[in-house]
Amino acid sequence: MVKRLFGTLVLSSLPALAHQPFWNPGSPSPEAAYPVARPEVAQALLGRLGPGEWAFFRLEVPEGFPLRASLFVGGGCPEDFRPVLWLLGQGLGGEAPLPLPPGWGGLRREAVAWTPYRDHGLRARRGPRLEVELRGGTYLLAVEAGMGEGYYLLSLDGREVPGGSLEGLAAIPRFNRCR
Repeated sequence: MVKRLFGTLVLSSLPALAHQPFWNPGSPSPEAAYPVARPEVAQALLGRLGPGEWAFFRLEVPEGFPLRASLFVGGGCPEDFRPVLWLLGQGLGGEAPLPLPPGWGGLRREAVAWTPYRDHGLRARRGPRLEVELRGGTYLLAVEAGMGEGYYLLSLDGREVPGGSLEGLAAIPRFNRCR
Protein backbone atom coordinates (compact mmCIF):
# COMPACT_ATOMS: atom_id res chain seq x y z
CA MET A 1 0.00 0.00 0.00
CA VAL A 2 2.78 2.44 0.93
CA LYS A 3 4.70 1.55 -2.24
CA ARG A 4 1.61 2.18 -4.39
CA LEU A 5 0.96 5.51 -2.64
CA PHE A 6 4.61 6.52 -3.12
CA GLY A 7 4.40 5.59 -6.81
CA THR A 8 1.25 7.65 -7.26
CA LEU A 9 2.87 10.65 -5.57
CA VAL A 10 6.02 10.35 -7.69
CA LEU A 11 4.09 10.01 -10.96
CA SER A 12 1.81 12.90 -10.07
CA SER A 13 4.88 15.09 -9.54
CA LEU A 14 6.28 14.31 -12.99
CA PRO A 15 4.99 17.54 -14.56
CA ALA A 16 8.06 19.13 -12.98
CA LEU A 17 10.13 17.02 -15.38
CA ALA A 18 10.35 18.10 -19.00
CA HIS A 19 9.45 14.76 -20.59
CA GLN A 20 7.70 11.57 -19.51
CA PRO A 21 10.47 9.06 -18.64
CA PHE A 22 10.16 5.46 -19.85
CA TRP A 23 12.65 2.58 -19.58
CA ASN A 24 13.20 0.44 -22.68
CA PRO A 25 14.33 -3.02 -21.48
CA GLY A 26 15.46 -3.93 -24.99
CA SER A 27 14.23 -3.67 -28.56
CA PRO A 28 17.03 -5.19 -30.65
CA SER A 29 15.22 -5.54 -33.99
CA PRO A 30 12.58 -3.78 -36.09
CA GLU A 31 10.23 -6.70 -35.40
CA ALA A 32 10.66 -6.22 -31.63
CA ALA A 33 10.55 -2.40 -31.69
CA TYR A 34 9.52 -0.56 -28.53
CA PRO A 35 6.06 0.93 -29.22
CA VAL A 36 5.84 4.69 -28.67
CA ALA A 37 2.17 4.88 -27.69
CA ARG A 38 1.70 8.66 -27.93
CA PRO A 39 4.41 10.22 -30.14
CA GLU A 40 2.76 13.66 -29.83
CA VAL A 41 3.64 13.71 -26.10
CA ALA A 42 7.13 14.71 -24.89
CA GLN A 43 8.99 11.56 -23.81
CA ALA A 44 12.44 10.52 -22.58
CA LEU A 45 13.08 6.92 -23.65
CA LEU A 46 16.00 5.50 -21.68
CA GLY A 47 17.94 2.31 -22.31
CA ARG A 48 21.33 0.63 -22.33
CA LEU A 49 23.28 -0.69 -25.31
CA GLY A 50 26.36 -2.88 -25.62
CA PRO A 51 28.85 -2.77 -28.51
CA GLY A 52 27.15 -3.44 -31.84
CA GLU A 53 23.64 -3.38 -30.35
CA TRP A 54 20.58 -1.49 -31.57
CA ALA A 55 17.38 -0.15 -30.01
CA PHE A 56 14.33 0.30 -32.24
CA PHE A 57 11.22 2.39 -31.53
CA ARG A 58 7.98 2.20 -33.55
CA LEU A 59 5.84 5.29 -34.12
CA GLU A 60 2.43 5.53 -35.79
CA VAL A 61 1.92 9.14 -36.87
CA PRO A 62 -0.66 11.21 -38.80
CA GLU A 63 0.05 13.11 -42.01
CA GLY A 64 2.29 16.15 -41.43
CA PHE A 65 3.58 14.98 -38.04
CA PRO A 66 6.50 17.18 -36.84
CA LEU A 67 9.11 14.76 -35.45
CA ARG A 68 11.76 16.37 -33.26
CA ALA A 69 14.14 13.91 -31.61
CA SER A 70 17.47 14.28 -29.83
CA LEU A 71 19.92 11.67 -28.60
CA PHE A 72 21.80 11.92 -25.29
CA VAL A 73 24.28 9.67 -23.49
CA GLY A 74 24.83 9.52 -19.76
CA GLY A 75 27.44 11.90 -18.37
CA GLY A 76 29.35 9.00 -16.80
CA CYS A 77 29.56 7.04 -20.06
CA PRO A 78 32.90 6.62 -21.85
CA GLU A 79 33.74 9.33 -24.39
CA ASP A 80 33.83 6.71 -27.15
CA PHE A 81 30.13 5.92 -26.66
CA ARG A 82 28.69 8.02 -29.49
CA PRO A 83 25.61 6.27 -30.83
CA VAL A 84 24.00 7.11 -34.15
CA LEU A 85 20.34 8.14 -34.52
CA TRP A 86 18.35 6.71 -37.44
CA LEU A 87 14.87 7.39 -38.82
CA LEU A 88 13.56 4.58 -41.03
CA GLY A 89 10.35 4.67 -43.01
CA GLN A 90 8.34 4.89 -46.21
CA GLY A 91 9.56 7.40 -48.78
CA LEU A 92 12.61 8.63 -46.87
CA GLY A 93 15.14 7.60 -49.49
CA GLY A 94 18.71 7.75 -48.31
CA GLU A 95 20.80 4.93 -46.95
CA ALA A 96 19.54 2.00 -44.94
CA PRO A 97 21.55 0.25 -42.22
CA LEU A 98 19.66 -3.03 -42.66
CA PRO A 99 17.18 -4.66 -45.03
CA LEU A 100 13.92 -2.69 -45.12
CA PRO A 101 10.52 -3.16 -46.77
CA PRO A 102 10.24 -1.93 -50.38
CA GLY A 103 9.93 1.86 -50.57
CA TRP A 104 11.53 2.43 -47.16
CA GLY A 105 14.70 4.41 -46.62
CA GLY A 106 16.68 5.91 -43.80
CA LEU A 107 17.99 9.19 -42.46
CA ARG A 108 21.21 8.95 -40.42
CA ARG A 109 22.23 11.56 -37.84
CA GLU A 110 25.62 11.65 -36.13
CA ALA A 111 27.02 14.35 -33.90
CA VAL A 112 30.36 15.92 -34.77
CA ALA A 113 30.65 17.01 -31.15
CA TRP A 114 28.75 15.85 -28.07
CA THR A 115 28.05 18.79 -25.77
CA PRO A 116 27.58 18.72 -21.98
CA TYR A 117 23.96 18.90 -20.84
CA ARG A 118 22.78 19.52 -17.27
CA ASP A 119 19.06 20.13 -16.83
CA HIS A 120 15.89 18.38 -15.62
CA GLY A 121 17.93 16.14 -13.31
CA LEU A 122 20.16 14.87 -16.11
CA ARG A 123 23.95 14.82 -16.31
CA ALA A 124 24.53 13.98 -19.93
CA ARG A 125 26.12 14.73 -23.28
CA ARG A 126 23.84 15.83 -26.13
CA GLY A 127 24.45 14.35 -29.55
CA PRO A 128 22.54 14.28 -32.82
CA ARG A 129 19.18 15.95 -33.39
CA LEU A 130 16.59 15.13 -36.02
CA GLU A 131 13.78 17.44 -37.16
CA VAL A 132 11.51 16.35 -39.99
CA GLU A 133 7.85 16.52 -41.02
CA LEU A 134 6.55 13.01 -41.66
CA ARG A 135 3.90 11.63 -43.95
CA GLY A 136 1.37 9.58 -42.07
CA GLY A 137 2.14 5.96 -41.30
CA THR A 138 4.60 3.76 -39.45
CA TYR A 139 8.18 4.82 -38.82
CA LEU A 140 11.08 3.46 -36.82
CA LEU A 141 13.56 5.45 -34.82
CA ALA A 142 16.74 3.51 -34.09
CA VAL A 143 19.76 4.03 -31.87
CA GLU A 144 22.92 2.27 -33.11
CA ALA A 145 25.59 1.80 -30.43
CA GLY A 146 28.56 1.31 -32.74
CA MET A 147 31.57 -0.08 -30.89
CA GLY A 148 30.88 1.78 -27.64
CA GLU A 149 28.53 0.88 -24.80
CA GLY A 150 26.49 2.79 -22.29
CA TYR A 151 23.16 4.39 -21.44
CA TYR A 152 21.23 6.50 -23.94
CA LEU A 153 18.20 8.76 -23.76
CA LEU A 154 16.10 9.31 -26.87
CA SER A 155 14.20 12.56 -26.35
CA LEU A 156 10.98 13.11 -28.30
CA ASP A 157 9.65 16.66 -28.23
CA GLY A 158 5.92 17.18 -27.92
CA ARG A 159 3.14 18.26 -25.58
CA GLU A 160 4.16 18.35 -21.93
CA VAL A 161 1.68 16.22 -19.98
CA PRO A 162 2.06 14.31 -16.70
CA GLY A 163 3.06 10.68 -16.95
CA GLY A 164 5.88 8.29 -17.50
CA SER A 165 6.75 5.15 -15.57
CA LEU A 166 8.44 4.38 -12.28
CA GLU A 167 10.99 2.27 -14.18
CA GLY A 168 11.81 5.28 -16.36
CA LEU A 169 12.16 7.56 -13.37
CA ALA A 170 14.36 5.01 -11.58
CA ALA A 171 16.61 4.74 -14.66
CA ILE A 172 17.66 8.41 -14.57
CA PRO A 173 20.37 7.99 -11.86
CA ARG A 174 21.74 4.92 -13.72
CA PHE A 175 21.73 6.94 -16.93
CA ASN A 176 23.61 9.82 -15.27
CA ARG A 177 26.29 7.47 -13.85
CA CYS A 178 26.26 5.13 -16.87
CA ARG A 179 25.96 2.04 -14.64
